[in-house]
Amino acid sequence: MSDYDSSLPVRTEAAGDIDIFVSDATTPTQKLKVNADGSLDTNFAAGAKIIITDGTEDLEVNADGSINAVVTATDLDIRDLAFATDSVNVSGSSVTVAATDLDIRDLNAASDSVQANLFDEAGVAYSATNPMPVEMVSDQAGDEICDFNTSAAVAKNASVNHDYSVSVGKTLLGEEAWVSGSGKLKVELLVNGVVKFVGFNSTSTPNIRIPLEKILKAGTAEVVRMTITNRDKQAQDVYSTLLALEV
Repeated sequence: MSDYDSSLPVRTEAAGDIDIFVSDATTPTQKLKVNADGSLDTNFAAGAKIIITDGTEDLEVNADGSINAVVTATDLDIRDLAFATDSVNVSGSSVTVAATDLDIRDLNAASDSVQANLFDEAGVAYSATNPMPVEMVSDQAGDEICDFNTSAAVAKNASVNHDYSVSVGKTLLGEEAWVSGSGKLKVELLVNGVVKFVGFNSTSTPNIRIPLEKILKAGTAEVVRMTITNRDKQAQDVYSTLLALEV
């Protein structure tokens, strides 16, 4: 061959005439060995490990063989969750959700419902079998009128009057009236002589209630009268009460 600074070609007669080794550059005798099955003979010492690293942090492997990795993401979305097959478990953690005017979607009267229960002092929800007690209170300001009258030993078929005169400058708004006795009674309610209500009792129901909130509104100086007639066979005491509001 000519004598010049150049690489020389390698020529062989048959395949396998030349073997190429991977060796340590410092110690050329330390060569990478190939096993008979074609695998690399690493020849690691007992307990030796292969570490994958970026030079600062090493990749960790868990005891079950899985890789210990932390994934950080913003607005991570894999797919829409399905109620039938997916679930979200936050057990063992403290979850606090704060929201103002939280709205998922508009409620639909055909398919949605909202239930809020009120409870009595024993903690039982009010229902058809546990009704809430309600007190009717007038929303108008005025003077509460509770006018009571009694007449003793009213003779058979005799009548007595319970009169109330509306105060000057006032209007009387009726609430209710009660008439009672030990025997049978007839009661008539009149406003300035005009009959507004007639009622009867019985021995089984001795009290007569007059629903004045529906029928009584009297003005200044008008007279509200309850005429009570003894319909029993003997004399009896009778009692009457007028409940109203003067405004």
